[in-house]
Amino acid sequence: MRHESNPVHCDAACIGIRHAESADIPALLAIEEQSFATDRMTQRNFRYAIRQAKGVVLVAYRQVPKVQERPPSYQPGGYGVVGFHAGTPFARLTSFAVAPDKRGQGLGRSLLAALEKAAADHGCRGMRLEVRADNAAAIALYTAAGYRRFSVYPDYYEDGMAALRLEKLLSPGH
Repeated sequence: MRHESNPVHCDAACIGIRHAESADIPALLAIEEQSFATDRMTQRNFRYAIRQAKGVVLVAYRQVPKVQERPPSYQPGGYGVVGFHAGTPFARLTSFAVAPDKRGQGLGRSLLAALEKAAADHGCRGMRLEVRADNAAAIALYTAAGYRRFSVYPDYYEDGMAALRLEKLLSPGH
């Protein structure tokens, strides 16, 4: 998987992107708990997505250089789950979150770009997602990345909140 460095946002650390592993599930559940009040993914959902689903689960982490014999940390600071489905040229971003203490550091931007690249590499023409209508930070991230609203699902979430449906066309090789 690719690793990115953006000196403006990294402060001598890099953002790493890798495929999620079963050992990441406790960290992913913690990010879910911190990020969502309802409609959370479960351990079983993550296990299935990582091991069996037709798609990809990527994690983003701060890749801090080795300091005084301490190995670098690859602890997930964010994750994204994308499904690939037969019969549609669109990948679907089904879950995406960055831990609250890791937000604003470029992890979300880098992770979203990596997920889009994975979808394009899989042959998908575009990516679609649903986002809570009241999640201004996520909407801003997706809009800045080139997503546009094409529909609304009223009463989509457990608490009755509407979901905005967003999509972005992907170029081959993104």
